Amino acid sequence: MKTLLTTALISLSAALAAPAFAADEVNVSNGISAGGAPLAAHGVDLVALLDSRNPVEGVANYSATVDGASYYFASEENKTAFEANPAKYLPQHGGFCSYGVSVGKKFDGDPDQYLVHDGKLFLFLNAATRAAFLEDVAGTAKTADTQWGQIKHTAVGEL
Repeated sequence: MKTLLTTALISLSAALAAPAFAADEVNVSNGISAGGAPLAAHGVDLVALLDSRNPVEGVANYSATVDGASYYFASEENKTAFEANPAKYLPQHGGFCSYGVSVGKKFDGDPDQYLVHDGKLFLFLNAATRAAFLEDVAGTAKTADTQWGQIKHTAVGEL
Protein backbone atom coordinates (compact mmCIF):
# COMPACT_ATOMS: atom_id res chain seq x y z
CA MET A 1 0.00 0.00 0.00
CA LYS A 2 2.81 2.42 0.90
CA THR A 3 4.53 1.75 -2.44
CA LEU A 4 1.29 2.37 -4.32
CA LEU A 5 0.76 5.67 -2.50
CA THR A 6 4.36 6.74 -3.17
CA THR A 7 4.00 5.89 -6.86
CA ALA A 8 0.73 7.83 -7.06
CA LEU A 9 2.29 10.88 -5.40
CA ILE A 10 5.30 10.82 -7.72
CA SER A 11 3.02 10.55 -10.75
CA LEU A 12 0.85 13.39 -9.49
CA SER A 13 3.90 15.57 -8.83
CA ALA A 14 5.18 14.99 -12.35
CA ALA A 15 1.79 15.80 -13.83
CA LEU A 16 1.51 19.01 -11.83
CA ALA A 17 5.06 20.08 -12.66
CA ALA A 18 4.64 19.53 -16.41
CA PRO A 19 2.47 22.62 -17.03
CA ALA A 20 5.39 24.88 -16.08
CA PHE A 21 6.75 24.30 -19.59
CA ALA A 22 3.46 23.45 -21.28
CA ALA A 23 3.79 26.42 -23.62
CA ASP A 24 7.39 25.55 -24.52
CA GLU A 25 8.67 29.12 -24.23
CA VAL A 26 12.26 28.01 -23.72
CA ASN A 27 13.88 25.13 -25.59
CA VAL A 28 14.88 22.69 -22.84
CA SER A 29 15.79 19.04 -22.53
CA ASN A 30 13.62 16.49 -20.80
CA GLY A 31 14.21 15.97 -17.12
CA ILE A 32 15.65 18.20 -14.44
CA SER A 33 19.24 19.44 -14.34
CA ALA A 34 21.48 19.74 -11.31
CA GLY A 35 20.18 23.31 -11.04
CA GLY A 36 16.68 21.97 -10.35
CA ALA A 37 15.18 23.09 -13.67
CA PRO A 38 15.25 21.67 -17.20
CA LEU A 39 18.55 22.19 -19.01
CA ALA A 40 18.60 24.74 -21.84
CA ALA A 41 21.05 25.27 -24.73
CA HIS A 42 22.09 21.61 -24.59
CA GLY A 43 24.35 22.54 -21.66
CA VAL A 44 26.62 24.68 -23.84
CA ASP A 45 28.23 27.72 -22.20
CA LEU A 46 26.42 30.67 -23.83
CA VAL A 47 29.03 33.19 -22.68
CA ALA A 48 31.81 31.25 -24.43
CA LEU A 49 29.60 30.85 -27.48
CA LEU A 50 28.75 34.53 -27.79
CA ASP A 51 32.01 36.10 -26.64
CA SER A 52 34.53 33.63 -28.08
CA ARG A 53 32.45 32.02 -30.83
CA ASN A 54 33.38 28.72 -29.25
CA PRO A 55 30.71 26.15 -28.30
CA VAL A 56 32.09 24.76 -25.04
CA GLU A 57 30.17 22.36 -22.87
CA GLY A 58 29.31 23.81 -19.47
CA VAL A 59 29.27 21.89 -16.21
CA ALA A 60 26.65 21.56 -13.50
CA ASN A 61 28.97 23.15 -10.90
CA TYR A 62 28.52 26.47 -12.69
CA SER A 63 24.82 26.75 -13.38
CA ALA A 64 22.34 29.60 -13.36
CA THR A 65 18.57 29.50 -13.74
CA VAL A 66 16.60 32.06 -15.74
CA ASP A 67 12.88 31.87 -16.50
CA GLY A 68 12.70 28.29 -15.21
CA ALA A 69 15.56 26.96 -17.35
CA SER A 70 19.07 26.03 -16.21
CA TYR A 71 22.16 27.08 -18.12
CA TYR A 72 25.61 25.54 -17.60
CA PHE A 73 28.93 27.37 -17.88
CA ALA A 74 32.55 26.27 -18.19
CA SER A 75 33.77 28.63 -15.46
CA GLU A 76 32.65 30.74 -12.53
CA GLU A 77 33.70 33.82 -14.52
CA ASN A 78 31.31 32.94 -17.36
CA LYS A 79 28.50 32.17 -14.94
CA THR A 80 29.01 35.56 -13.27
CA ALA A 81 29.00 37.36 -16.63
CA PHE A 82 25.74 35.62 -17.56
CA GLU A 83 24.08 36.42 -14.23
CA ALA A 84 25.07 40.09 -14.58
CA ASN A 85 23.29 40.37 -17.95
CA PRO A 86 21.33 37.25 -19.03
CA ALA A 87 19.55 39.12 -21.84
CA LYS A 88 22.90 39.68 -23.55
CA TYR A 89 23.63 35.96 -23.71
CA LEU A 90 20.28 34.24 -24.05
CA PRO A 91 19.62 32.96 -27.56
CA GLN A 92 16.88 34.59 -29.59
CA HIS A 93 13.46 32.96 -29.83
CA GLY A 94 13.76 30.98 -26.61
CA GLY A 95 16.68 28.96 -27.97
CA PHE A 96 14.57 27.35 -30.66
CA CYS A 97 15.77 27.27 -34.26
CA SER A 98 15.39 30.86 -35.47
CA TYR A 99 14.71 29.77 -39.03
CA GLY A 100 12.01 27.40 -37.78
CA VAL A 101 10.45 30.21 -35.78
CA SER A 102 10.40 32.36 -38.93
CA VAL A 103 8.11 29.77 -40.53
CA GLY A 104 5.97 29.37 -37.41
CA LYS A 105 7.60 26.24 -35.93
CA LYS A 106 9.60 25.45 -32.81
CA PHE A 107 12.48 23.21 -33.89
CA ASP A 108 15.33 22.32 -31.57
CA GLY A 109 18.13 24.89 -31.53
CA ASP A 110 21.57 23.26 -31.69
CA PRO A 111 24.38 25.41 -30.21
CA ASP A 112 26.78 23.82 -32.72
CA GLN A 113 24.71 25.48 -35.46
CA TYR A 114 24.66 29.14 -34.48
CA LEU A 115 25.11 32.67 -35.72
CA VAL A 116 26.03 35.83 -33.85
CA HIS A 117 24.56 38.83 -35.66
CA ASP A 118 24.33 42.36 -34.25
CA GLY A 119 25.37 41.00 -30.86
CA LYS A 120 22.48 38.51 -30.80
CA LEU A 121 22.78 34.73 -30.65
CA PHE A 122 20.68 32.69 -33.08
CA LEU A 123 20.50 28.89 -32.92
CA PHE A 124 19.47 26.53 -35.70
CA LEU A 125 18.22 22.97 -36.08
CA ASN A 126 20.98 22.02 -38.51
CA ALA A 127 23.32 23.36 -41.19
CA ALA A 128 20.49 23.54 -43.75
CA THR A 129 18.29 25.81 -41.62
CA ARG A 130 21.31 27.94 -40.76
CA ALA A 131 22.11 28.29 -44.47
CA ALA A 132 18.50 29.24 -45.23
CA PHE A 133 18.63 31.91 -42.50
CA LEU A 134 21.90 33.26 -43.90
CA GLU A 135 20.27 33.92 -47.29
CA ASP A 136 18.54 36.97 -45.76
CA VAL A 137 19.65 37.44 -42.16
CA ALA A 138 17.93 40.78 -41.54
CA GLY A 139 14.67 39.80 -43.23
CA THR A 140 14.45 36.33 -41.72
CA ALA A 141 15.37 37.64 -38.26
CA LYS A 142 12.61 40.25 -38.50
CA THR A 143 10.10 37.61 -39.62
CA ALA A 144 11.22 35.32 -36.81
CA ASP A 145 10.78 38.12 -34.26
CA THR A 146 7.23 38.73 -35.51
CA GLN A 147 6.39 35.03 -35.53
CA TRP A 148 7.90 34.56 -32.06
CA GLY A 149 5.43 37.08 -30.71
CA GLN A 150 2.63 34.91 -32.11
CA ILE A 151 3.92 31.43 -31.15
CA LYS A 152 5.92 32.05 -27.97
CA HIS A 153 3.10 30.86 -25.72
CA THR A 154 2.03 27.99 -27.99
CA ALA A 155 3.07 24.44 -27.18
CA VAL A 156 5.32 22.72 -29.70
CA GLY A 157 2.71 20.06 -30.42
CA GLU A 158 0.14 22.69 -31.37
CA LEU A 159 2.23 24.20 -34.19
